[in-house]
Amino acid sequence: MSEYPSTPKPAPDGLLVTPVWTTVTTSFDAMTEQRKAKQVFAKYDVSLKYPEGMTNADIMTLWAFYMARKGAYQAFYIYDLLSQAHTGLYVGWGDGDTKTFDLPGKSTSGQKIYVDSVEKTVTTDYSIVVGGGAESSDRVTFVTAPELGKLITCDLTGYLRMRVR
Repeated sequence: MSEYPSTPKPAPDGLLVTPVWTTVTTSFDAMTEQRKAKQVFAKYDVSLKYPEGMTNADIMTLWAFYMARKGAYQAFYIYDLLSQAHTGLYVGWGDGDTKTFDLPGKSTSGQKIYVDSVEKTVTTDYSIVVGGGAESSDRVTFVTAPELGKLITCDLTGYLRMRVR
């Protein structure tokens, strides 16, 4: 998977990131509603505004990136333009074998890693490699692989990595 842009040139209007949740709402005759969340973690609606007067080279770079992804066919990663604190981010699911997972951020600090909501201890339970993951993301490596079906989440401060199309 790729990352865009490889050398960021944020526009004055920048990046707009909106968390999107899927909720099923059922209405009843008694004027009440029942709601059910269809996902545990947000997906992100991302829009990027580019300024008028882009150079031809910048336009061609954007066009080449779009064509290489075949439009909306192939996903890629984009990073938030601001380093911020994030909590409760999805990392992955344990399978009993995998010890290494990419974090949903880069240039992170203050990482806290949780397995099924239980905070793990850095150096005893895991280590962090800054920039060691795919597309420059940071990476967590566990001493012992999380068990099958265990949810791995994290808190961190850094640039949020979002998978987009």
